[in-house]
Amino acid sequence: MQAFIRHYWERTRGRPGRLRMPGGGRRLVSVVGALLIVASTLAIASTTSASNANVLRNGGFEGGFTSQAGCGMVGQGWQCFTNGGAANYGFYDDQWDLVVAEGEHSQLLELNAKGITAPDGDRYAGIYQTVRVVDWAEYTLSMRGMIRTTVLDGDPWRYRVQVGWTPGGKGDWNAVTNWTDVNWDTYYARTAPGSFSDYSTKIMAEADFITVFIRVWKKWGVSGEELDVNFDAIALTGPTPQPGGTGGPMPRPDDGWQPPAPGWQAPDGVKPQPPADWHAPEYQPAPTGEVSCSDNDLIYNGGFEQGFNPVAIGHVGKSWGSFSNGGAANYGFYDDQWPPVVAEGAHSQLIEINSKGIVAPDADRYAGIYQQIKGLHPGATYELTIKGMLRGAGNEDDPYRFEAQWGYNAGFDTDWQNVANWQGVDLGQIYPRTEPGALGTVTVRFEAPAPAIALFIRGWKKWGIAEVEFDFNLDSISLKPCRTGSPRPEHPDKPWHPGPGGPTRPDGGSCTYTVAPGDTLGMIANQYGVSVHALINANAIDNPNIIYVGQVFQIPGCGGMQPQEPLWPEEPPTRPHEPQGPPPVVKPEPPAMDDTYTVAPGDSLSMIAAQFGLSTDDLAAANGIDNPNWIYVGQVLMIP
Repeated sequence: MQAFIRHYWERTRGRPGRLRMPGGGRRLVSVVGALLIVASTLAIASTTSASNANVLRNGGFEGGFTSQAGCGMVGQGWQCFTNGGAANYGFYDDQWDLVVAEGEHSQLLELNAKGITAPDGDRYAGIYQTVRVVDWAEYTLSMRGMIRTTVLDGDPWRYRVQVGWTPGGKGDWNAVTNWTDVNWDTYYARTAPGSFSDYSTKIMAEADFITVFIRVWKKWGVSGEELDVNFDAIALTGPTPQPGGTGGPMPRPDDGWQPPAPGWQAPDGVKPQPPADWHAPEYQPAPTGEVSCSDNDLIYNGGFEQGFNPVAIGHVGKSWGSFSNGGAANYGFYDDQWPPVVAEGAHSQLIEINSKGIVAPDADRYAGIYQQIKGLHPGATYELTIKGMLRGAGNEDDPYRFEAQWGYNAGFDTDWQNVANWQGVDLGQIYPRTEPGALGTVTVRFEAPAPAIALFIRGWKKWGIAEVEFDFNLDSISLKPCRTGSPRPEHPDKPWHPGPGGPTRPDGGSCTYTVAPGDTLGMIANQYGVSVHALINANAIDNPNIIYVGQVFQIPGCGGMQPQEPLWPEEPPTRPHEPQGPPPVVKPEPPAMDDTYTVAPGDSLSMIAAQFGLSTDDLAAANGIDNPNWIYVGQVLMIP
């Protein structure tokens, strides 16, 4: 009988049939799927054995989620797809216990037509995963799900859930020819979930790899309507592929599993997936040497002790920009000096989103800060550390109503809406607004994609519930370069290392250094064995993040002299209880009124303002500058 099934499979592959359903609706059911269902009812012997297991990864969504461009939060190990058009899509890590079948998480897929005057019909959204299987073995695909909507009346088959599969590793949902309806016909109100529906079917593998697709279909273009479908407990159960089988070693996923043996080629462009029982390991240093991260912080004013700039809706830390997505919500940015919400020093950045006084507030409201960081080495590893706390008032029954996230754009793109790599920042529980707890700390490492990035950190208020306040405190943000092996490798142009007596030049060479492309102040300080603070002081550097190619630095302590300790900036040397040293650098006399200044490499607005005895705010106002952190070389400024 199995030989007959295989022969019939080959004869009918890719030829779907149609079955007329009650109520005049039509559903596509593949002949292959129908044949397999008939075969299962005839109790055909399967290939089950003691080695059977679920070969899908993270089918219960307890293994975490990742942010995927164009979709949202998708379970790790899964990929996403939509067919776009006049519709809105959302993918979420749903932790509402009423829509979770097992554990604490389910995958939520949303399709809605809110705010769209003429929405499109036949909109699809789904997830898929490629797994290694035993060729021509039988597997059982099973899952649980629930359909919810804001419109309970109407066509009883207007929403459908379908499954399909393809041999090999092509993740093209448009190539699926055997879409099969799971017959989930019960719809619940979006805010009043009911019970989960179950589904199970048999699949005959016809290759060493199989790609399983699950999709939601919203048939009609009804304006204002929202469809939510939760998935959980997805499994593909069958024989476990043996190591070293015909399929070769399991290919490598994106999140750190070991690569396949040299020379192995993935069949048919398969997307790598790990074994079903594999879990992401803890971070381990590269085998060629221990990864160490320097003390050179590439973020300026990450502790917010350097002050704040006024913006339209509050105050934002100097060198940082701010953003929000507006809509029916209130936003605020503040210099927070309340000790319980400050990690270090006397200040933290507070970001507030609230729906006070708004009758119909919008969901999915975002507000955050960003900073442009230069002097990175593409491909090098950097360590980002964020300290913070989430607080709130209202909607306390949902412990996941607020979230913190970070992401970046390569290059000089400071538009937060272009970020495609948002990642969650787990800072711990949400505390009551007036009863702060401990600040959480998150440290992540990533490879620089370009010599410059725009780093973004944002708060996310998920639900459109009235009279809710979300407070997000940030402090002690740092970005440090990391190296594998020696923390002080040789500079290609200056192969010299400081001796035990300090940063002297035994060859009698120059005690200056000319900045080269890709240099950072910390790298130069490490190369010569001096502290970053000493290098800053010796060269009167206002902002350690702004240096430019061709700039010449004096190396403190070079030639046997002791390096200078840093001074308090622009203060007289007789100030009590502060370090003493040479007089501060003399600034030029202010020019006549209505003079101009052309921005040079390395300038900042605060540096120019101080040079002419002005405040940064006055200089910005005189030149119509909305964001005092962004000026450009060659820009001509009016000096009031």
